[in-house]
Amino acid sequence: MELNTAGYRLSPVSPLFLFIEAVKKMVFPLLIGIVGTSGDRQDLFLIGIAALASVITIVQFWFYHYWLEADRLVVKQGILFKSLRQVPYERIQNLNVERNLLHKLFNVATLQIESASGVKPEAVIRVISNDQVKHIQDTIKRRTGHTIGVQDDAEDSAAADASAASATDDPAMFRMSHQEVSKYGFISHQALVPIGIVGSILSQNDYYRSQFIGFMQKFIGDLHVESWGWSQWLIYGLGFAVLMLVSIWLSSIALAFLKLYRFQINRVDDNLHAEMGLLTKLNANIPLKRIQLIKIRHSPLHRYFKRVSIKMETAGGVTEQSGLTMRWIAPLIAAKQWPQLLSRVQPEVDWQGMDWQPVAARAWKRVFKRLTFFVLLLCAPLVYVYHGWGLLPLLLLPLNFWYAKAFIKHAAYAINDQVIAWRQGVFFHTMGVVKVGKIQNLSARQTPFDRRNGMARLSVDTAGSNPVTQDINIHYLNTAEVHAMMTRLSRQVSQVKFVW
Repeated sequence: MELNTAGYRLSPVSPLFLFIEAVKKMVFPLLIGIVGTSGDRQDLFLIGIAALASVITIVQFWFYHYWLEADRLVVKQGILFKSLRQVPYERIQNLNVERNLLHKLFNVATLQIESASGVKPEAVIRVISNDQVKHIQDTIKRRTGHTIGVQDDAEDSAAADASAASATDDPAMFRMSHQEVSKYGFISHQALVPIGIVGSILSQNDYYRSQFIGFMQKFIGDLHVESWGWSQWLIYGLGFAVLMLVSIWLSSIALAFLKLYRFQINRVDDNLHAEMGLLTKLNANIPLKRIQLIKIRHSPLHRYFKRVSIKMETAGGVTEQSGLTMRWIAPLIAAKQWPQLLSRVQPEVDWQGMDWQPVAARAWKRVFKRLTFFVLLLCAPLVYVYHGWGLLPLLLLPLNFWYAKAFIKHAAYAINDQVIAWRQGVFFHTMGVVKVGKIQNLSARQTPFDRRNGMARLSVDTAGSNPVTQDINIHYLNTAEVHAMMTRLSRQVSQVKFVW
């Protein structure tokens, strides 16, 4: 197939997918309209939403063109505000491909093209045929000599495994079994927020609220609550809490299967190839050089199951709101196995030989004072309303003391010739690792409280870092210690060749 500079249109079935995408973006206004209106008003509201989504669909399809030139991909879109994006092949570092059941039915896919910078993808082509996806992939490979793409048949998991194995002479680096996906859903509580949002929206509607109140009055009335003692209230209260927890857990496990079904990650040359999803299959190719930060997290439930979760942050910081994302190295992995996995991702890093250094031991006083301040702030209005009973929050002071001690005891950092790492947390532990070669900026920061205590914090910025997710700050260090760390790291950074 030769290069086409006349321009390609989206697939003829693209309007259907664009319509669905437009409706998805309007799901909250639509839900509010359904529960907040009734009768003819509701019908008019739904008709208006459908009409608006239809107009957006036709406009996007008709005015979207893309074509392949000798050295770049060009995308043209827009009516009143036209956009012409030219993406040199050399800059393209990632192609994410999304296929759901409807995509597979029409033999099409959504293609997202990423470069090394920016919080948005360079282009999202929604929707094109699988042949066109393959053509774009082959063109980039032919012009750059690098393989950037995905498996041709995302549905055929066995073929995908064989392809990755043949490219690396090695099996998949990491796979999640159905049991591990279930554990992840149980640990993550992903359904908690959606259930809370839906419940709060429905509670604003008079009809649904009256129906719920009527049901509860009948249900409780049949139990003769007027004769209940404290033990019966406790038993039924605990029963209701258990019922809610079980509902949240089951819903979270279902969501985990939708997102992480058959999750696997392979190393192909200098790229990580990831696949996951049940109804919607996501294939992503992440160049190893794009990885800026690796985070290892574990909560009390993680520790109960002896598991950890490993995420990565990449240059560019594409978010879920701006495009398809691939952030996982391992959503859930045995605590004893994560060093071996990361040694295959970044073999140049000694993941088990880090020399952890504590933060300033006296810093526990600052943590304790801060927590005590918030307790006293809580007591002020309570004392005004409840008088002496308002001092009950002071019973939290021993817990504050324990927490402050535990926080400082666990907080630590490590620096060697390869990385800078830090860890923190009491109930929810986080460990972050950044390679020295990815450091773009170092800064020492002090608040008035830091200066008073002879302390400072070290902040590290990486290439294309997202300030929300790449929070690289090491607190409660002695001032002299921070200056020595900055001197050492600056010297190391100057001696390392930066690769974007």
